[in-house]
Amino acid sequence: MDEKTEKLLRGFSGALQKELGENLRALILYGSGARGDFIPGRSDVNLLVVVREADCGALFGIGKLVRKYRSKGFATPAVADLEYWENSLDVFPIEFAEIQRHHRLVFGEDLITGLKISRDHLRLQLEREFKQNLLWLRELLIEHPDFSRGFYPGLLNAGRSLYTHLQALSLLSPEVDLGLEPVARVEKVSGTTLPGLRWLLRQRQGGNKPKKSELRKMLPGLMEEVNGLARWIDRAGKRKQ
Repeated sequence: MDEKTEKLLRGFSGALQKELGENLRALILYGSGARGDFIPGRSDVNLLVVVREADCGALFGIGKLVRKYRSKGFATPAVADLEYWENSLDVFPIEFAEIQRHHRLVFGEDLITGLKISRDHLRLQLEREFKQNLLWLRELLIEHPDFSRGFYPGLLNAGRSLYTHLQALSLLSPEVDLGLEPVARVEKVSGTTLPGLRWLLRQRQGGNKPKKSELRKMLPGLMEEVNGLARWIDRAGKRKQ
């Protein structure tokens, strides 16, 4: 991150320590600020606050700080108490795995590095997320059969979700080259080609809005690719059985 944001982060950390005292166990930076693709003025500062007890007093105190820093690009932090932290790896394996891969300890104990995330839990959540994305795409077409005004924003929202889960999908095969971009990693892992997903992710990066003829051409293949990845993830679980 740029020096201005780093200075703000140091200020937030110091104020949080003063506000929470011994209740604060860790302050962890994740997201673009930890990955190295933070864009000043556009990216959010994403933080995870781990406390001994997430009581109302602690939450009010965190909220008081966040209101001061929101205009400076700080998102509302995720707050977890120790019990939640220890018992949620099976429910949110994608989120914990992503934070584990890309995080920076700002203050306190390193509660991330040693986490043991189950591959089975990760596979199950990924299958659910890809199947949910497929349902969203189908609902978009049902609601906007003529590609009316709400269709394209909905498609971009699906693209954001799919990008996150494409990144997580490579965790099922940790030997894959993480230097590759997400679609290339998934193509290598699954043995498929994904032109529709490449097209959708290019739409996320900006440029001209596609014409209806282009949407009609690309959407059938895109939905089949998402469905195919869901089936591949499902077979990966059955092969292990």
